[in-house]
Formats: sequence, structure tokens, C-alpha cells
Amino acid sequence: MKVLYFDCFAGISGDMTIASLLSHVDVEEFKKKVKKIALDNFDIEIGETQKNSISARTFKVLYEEEHHHHHRHMKDVREIIEKSDLEEEVKKMSIEMFEKLAEAEAKVHGKSPEEVHFHEVGAVDSIVDIIGTAILIDMIKPDKIVSSPLPVSSGFIKTQHGLMPVPAPATAELLKGIPVYKSDIEGEIVTPTGAAIVKTLVNEFGGIPDMTINSIGYGAGTKDLEIPNVLRTYVGEEEVKKKPESLMILETNIDDMNPEFYQYLFEKLFENGALDVFLIPIIMKKQRPGTLITVICEKENADKLKEIIFKETSTFGIRYYEVLRHKLDRDFSIVETPYGKVRVKKGYLNGKLIKAYPEYEDVKAIAEKTGNSISDIYRNVIRHIDLLFF
Repeated sequence: MKVLYFDCFAGISGDMTIASLLSHVDVEEFKKKVKKIALDNFDIEIGETQKNSISARTFKVLYEEEHHHHHRHMKDVREIIEKSDLEEEVKKMSIEMFEKLAEAEAKVHGKSPEEVHFHEVGAVDSIVDIIGTAILIDMIKPDKIVSSPLPVSSGFIKTQHGLMPVPAPATAELLKGIPVYKSDIEGEIVTPTGAAIVKTLVNEFGGIPDMTINSIGYGAGTKDLEIPNVLRTYVGEEEVKKKPESLMILETNIDDMNPEFYQYLFEKLFENGALDVFLIPIIMKKQRPGTLITVICEKENADKLKEIIFKETSTFGIRYYEVLRHKLDRDFSIVETPYGKVRVKKGYLNGKLIKAYPEYEDVKAIAEKTGNSISDIYRNVIRHIDLLFF
């Protein structure tokens, strides 16, 4: 599973995100894609800098001032995105990020999302930051995005509405439901754009997952801080750990039932959802020989199967308890062997094929057809399977 991890120890902004994610993709391909955004007279500048001795990329949007509109509504931004010659998934992500921003601004200013004027976030650079981020995510194609908790700083910033506390009200609204912690840094380190990116794209929060790291990116912020003002991102492969299944075991001891009835009991149990049924000979009280009936089933079928056991056996009581089961991932192949086609069941552990066996019924049919012993057929088919898969 491909994982993208945001390590936001110095916060997050739109330009930091793009600068960091560029380390995981073909930069020239990104430049071609970003020029498809339906905005006139803008260009991008990708550079490098040092933040506290850490080399990091920079990203800047260049535009002509007369084309720099400060006030846009959601419909204006949506129109820009829809007119752009971009992949549908990129458009969808971009609109979703802007909608999250519009909802936050609307809540703060007591308006509907469509009435909200985007100020700083409606500017060309912020539009490119958000759409550019969506482009990069689509290029990386992570199966899961994880982020560290976000640092919340203090102080005040200048906005179109005057001085505002940090985090800005819209940013604070976007941070709802996101784990945060207090930072000693003064000034804004999580911008509204950065908060919208995290709010929209991140699947879970916490430390870096157990994974094999394939690439690391550092994206620089514009300020110089006591700590390196960079957003660090990792792309890697996480080993998918299968969770155990929760099943039920039903069991009872029988010493006074006609053994001919077991066949009917088995049929009824399997018809009603039993995963497995088996009998074990036991010695019961008074040294009577008896039989332990064990049924394995999913929880939702337990009551129905208990009822069958009570009706179809001589027991007066059933023990039941929960168990956990791990099973291999599996699939089936049809393999051409010297004897004809045979179904093969294959088992995978952590994505690696570790066993493959022919289906008994197919081997039996070949033995009956050829007159050879089933053991000889089975050994020869196994040899053929081993050559194919191992």
C-alpha cells in the first residue's frame, strides 16, 4: 500500500505542500500539468534554499498585478477549475478543498458558502497552490495519506479584515476534528490553505506509519524560524497487516444419540452458515464414550445454529465462545497440466505466494478418467504446479 505522510512540525501552507511533494514526481511533467489551469498571465518558479542547513525546495507563483483579483466567490473558483484542462480527479479534489474553505469562511462571517468572498485565498497564487496540490496528489496516487498533528501558534496577522488572531478564524474552523498541539512559534504557521489541504486529503493522523520509505521531500516556507521552516513529506510502502476475524465456536458433548443422525445434522448446519463442523471422540462422566460436536461460525449465524443443535441432537446445553482467526489471502487459477485443466488454490502471506495446491475433486476426476492412482496423479500435478509458481 502506497502511503504519503505529512510531517508538519513547522506547520503547513500551500506553497510548502507543493514544494515538498515535488520530490516525489517528475517535475517537468508537473510543470506541463499546472499550465493547464484556466488562469491567464501566471507562471511558476521552482527553486532551492536552505532552512537551518536543510536543503529544501521552494515554490512561487508569478503573476501580473492587474490580473490579480482579490475577491472571488465560490462559483468563480469552481468555474476556473471546471474550465481547466485537468483530470477529473484533480478537479474533484480542488473543488472539495475550496468548498471546505468556503464552509469555514461562511461559518466565521455568518454567510452561506456561495456568498463568501475569498480574499487572500481567492488570489492567483492560492488558487494555483490548491489545484497544484491536487495535481501532485493525483501524480503520486497514494492509497492512504497520513499527517502528524498540527502545531498551533499564537500572535496576530494582517488580513483584508484587519488584525486577526493566530490561528486565523477560518483556519481554526478548519482545524475542528484535527489533532493539534501548542507551538511556541509566534505568527501564522498553519495557513487556511494548509488547513484545507489537510482537512480534505488526510485519512488519518499520528506518527509515521510502519513503512519502507521510497522518497522524502522538503518544502520551504518563506519565514526564517528557530526551527527549520519546512514541510517534510514521505512516500513509501506500508505492509498491509491483516486483522484477525472474530468467529464463534459452539460445542456440546453427546453420549446418547443415534450416530446415523450426524449426517443430517452436518447438512443442516452447513446449509445455515456453519464454516466448519467436526466431531471428536471423548470419554464423558461415568466413563461413557461420547462425541464432542464443534461448530465454527460467524457471530451473526450463532443463534440460528444453536437452535439447530438443540432441535437435531439430544443435548440439553451448548457452550459457546468467541475466537480469532487469521487466514491467508487466496485466489484460484486454472492450470493446464499433462492431464488436462486443474483448479489450483493459492495462498498469500503479506502479498507473497507461499503455497499452491490442486483441488481434490479435479484430481479425483482425472484419476477416475485415466485409471491411474489418485496419489500418482496428485504428486505429478503438484510437481507441475511447483514449476509454474515457485
